[in-house]
Amino acid sequence: MTVVRLSQSEIPLNLPGQPELPLAQKAPAIRERKTIQDVLLAEGLLALKLAHEVKSPEELQDILVKRLGQNSMETRRRYARSIVRWFFPDGLTGLLPRVWRAYEDDAISTDLLRWSYLSQEPIMGRCVGEALFPCETGLVMPATYFDKFLQDHLGEPASEKTRKRLKTNLKKLGFLDRAKGRPDRLLPVVTQKTSFLILLHHLFAAKAVRTVELRNLVANPFWKYLGFKSEDGVRALLREADAAGLVGKYVVADQLEQVTTCFTLDEFLGRMARL
Repeated sequence: MTVVRLSQSEIPLNLPGQPELPLAQKAPAIRERKTIQDVLLAEGLLALKLAHEVKSPEELQDILVKRLGQNSMETRRRYARSIVRWFFPDGLTGLLPRVWRAYEDDAISTDLLRWSYLSQEPIMGRCVGEALFPCETGLVMPATYFDKFLQDHLGEPASEKTRKRLKTNLKKLGFLDRAKGRPDRLLPVVTQKTSFLILLHHLFAAKAVRTVELRNLVANPFWKYLGFKSEDGVRALLREADAAGLVGKYVVADQLEQVTTCFTLDEFLGRMARL
């Protein structure tokens, strides 16, 4: 049996009122992209429902251009390209279309759309995984908090368009409550437990049953993208999955903490397993 060992560290941004971390402790900024695109969850869900009607990503893109509701043809074309890139990176037989065919569940698919978008848009992903994750649900976000995140990430002040789009996307993703005349407030994101287990199998046990150390599992930010706010929340879900027979075993003993799957991804989806 294979034990998955990964090396990845994530260092949260300084929260308001906390001392500044030494430079040596900060994760390096990713500078290759300085713009943010609109998140398109509803449009992505439409694409999953249309994918069975086409034979190629290019054909899906053409259909989306006709079906999307934006007035501008250029906007529809740009959105269609983004949808295919974000949600079908592995083609029409990839993870998200397979999950839709297995479950036909809007809530599960929306969780995976959020994860896929955040995984491929580095500014948004890092904002959720590092800037929002340490903040308590219900927290009123300081007006300059996201500006500081963007400046740290980009190495320079962000444009007004980028600052606005970041907050708008966080609202569309379900992380932020925004209303005119009121400060932004952090919302709880309620994810489907099954969504977590699908991604656990996709990321760590796609082709074979695996044993994964918890420290390596939580090093991947997928659970933060789903909306979990603590490692204890992950532990509670793994215990529940263990009791339901959806993982082989979850073990905590001395310094050892690990989960062993009992299905491959194909087997999990084939059973339409749910928690």
